[in-house]
Amino acid sequence: MKKFKLNLHEKNISKERLLNDLRRVANSLNQETVTSVLYAQKGRFGVNTFLRRFGSWNKALETCGLKVTITLNYTEEALFENLANFWQQLGRQPTGTELKKAKAADCSKVSLGTYEKRFGSWNKALLAFIAYIDESPGDRDKTPVNAQTRKETGRLPRTPRKVNWRLRAMVLIRDNCICKMCGASPGKDPSVVLHVDHIKPWSKGGETDSDNLRTLCSVCNIGKSNVV
Repeated sequence: MKKFKLNLHEKNISKERLLNDLRRVANSLNQETVTSVLYAQKGRFGVNTFLRRFGSWNKALETCGLKVTITLNYTEEALFENLANFWQQLGRQPTGTELKKAKAADCSKVSLGTYEKRFGSWNKALLAFIAYIDESPGDRDKTPVNAQTRKETGRLPRTPRKVNWRLRAMVLIRDNCICKMCGASPGKDPSVVLHVDHIKPWSKGGETDSDNLRTLCSVCNIGKSNVV
């Protein structure tokens, strides 16, 4: 006769056992930290047990000596940068439902609820994001040059070679996240990686501003570099 096997919930689990299991999961993943979502999938104990014993998931990570990556008080810029990265991954404007799933899968650092609480709704968060990108002065974010140098060269200071994330987002959204050479987009093929490319190379005097930048997929950008 087949015997029933019961899985009984343990009570009064020591903090040491909880922390040891958290370290075990981190080691098995070869990571410096573990999200509560991943632990729920691979851990022996419930996430709520950690919250009751340590007060928060961050406190459990700190006590365990693991890296804390969950930030609660995000700045608006951090929220917008996260949204820009997710927009690029999709190759189009994301929906709130997609962001919710992305957070659950650790593809987004910020949850949908955080955006809704900060801005009032997901639509208002999108409107604030676009206003922030459009009003960015970063197009000509030049390194300061003293008056004597400007007088001697007769030129304005150059823009930095590196494209900051705001300008990058501006160019990608303007180009609908589509490669200007071959038409590839993450919206059509998730494996596509997009770059923001200088039309006139920075090394040859081209500036880092929206008029001299375009969206290219990694294949076209590398191919262009090989030709040049």
